[in-house]
Amino acid sequence: MPGVKYSGRLSDAELAAVLPPAERLAQGPVAVIECVQSIPCNPCEKACPFGAITVGDDITALPALDRAKCKGCGLCISRCPGLAIFVVDASGDEATIMLPYEYLPLPAAGDVVDALDRSGKPAGTARVLKVNTAAGLEGTAVVTLAVPRKLADIVRNFRPRGRDAIYICRCNEVSEAEIRQAVREGARTVAAVKLATRAGMGLCQGRTCRRLVSRIIAEETGQHPAEVLPATARPPVRTLPLGTLAGGEDDE
Repeated sequence: MPGVKYSGRLSDAELAAVLPPAERLAQGPVAVIECVQSIPCNPCEKACPFGAITVGDDITALPALDRAKCKGCGLCISRCPGLAIFVVDASGDEATIMLPYEYLPLPAAGDVVDALDRSGKPAGTARVLKVNTAAGLEGTAVVTLAVPRKLADIVRNFRPRGRDAIYICRCNEVSEAEIRQAVREGARTVAAVKLATRAGMGLCQGRTCRRLVSRIIAEETGQHPAEVLPATARPPVRTLPLGTLAGGEDDE
């Protein structure tokens, strides 16, 4: 199987290097860092209160996890900009998986959802145990799923059931289904999706949806999200009062 650069998911060899052994999963929750790209990034190292994650002085180095120190708290999940960290616990009759989730609307505890594998394909059924949206998570919700133990190493996402629309662009209320349809009709860049659906044309100018649109394009086309061409960001990137824009700079 080709690696993440070509398929948008980890190869068998890459997975073997990052997945904890069954013995460690059976001992309790532990982080699984599915990061295999050497890019300047180290928020996970600073997020861990137990010193279990190490990147080092070279911030392009891959994060190293000391599984003996990891307590499975999940604080690193919401800090990872690549959404590449999960916490898996296979110590009980069923496994639990903590994962980042950026779509709206959020699920609720008790919801039954379709569990998805790393390629976005259905892998089975999961049950939502908890949804954490604490302020300390910097805006990324962390959802805890209960799945059969045999799916502990497989499930990395989910799809809610019985909902007509999952909004990707909240400003213009553009749904996931609309974006996927645009990609299937030929839109291959964030800018092309923007022109076809108006996703990213709202007040925030794509601050909340650009990355999600990239992920959807990657899933539909088999690319890695980093290979999807971004749209041009137009200021202001944050909503400002008109008085601020009209006032100009202080003469002094």
